[in-house]
Amino acid sequence: MARFTDGDPVAIASEAARAAQECGDDYGKSAVRAWEVAALAERGSAAEARRSLSEALKLAKSVESMSSRSEALLLLMQAAFRIGRDEAMRAYALLKESCPVEEHSRCKRAVRDAERMISGTQEPRPFFW
Repeated sequence: MARFTDGDPVAIASEAARAAQECGDDYGKSAVRAWEVAALAERGSAAEARRSLSEALKLAKSVESMSSRSEALLLLMQAAFRIGRDEAMRAYALLKESCPVEEHSRCKRAVRDAERMISGTQEPRPFFW
């Protein structure tokens, strides 16, 4: 795993990204990349984390199921905090734009939780413990 390796975390994260592509749908292909993004950021590979985040966000916004889309984008936003606030804000904006709260209860919850994280009243999830 990229977060705990003594070797090159970028190489392991690249393997993880390739494995994500084997998932059966865009939700799987995007949501699982949150761990990759967080690991890269925590290991000091911010440029690679940003690239991975951008790729994952592009996929996540095209997830067909509105509820799954909101879950994927919320996970990615939380991972984006590991890179920096600007990246988290970008993911947050995409979540709000792509998941209208009146469309599904999960969208409403995701946007509510995201707003709390942005405001600092709720912590993003820990990806590794």
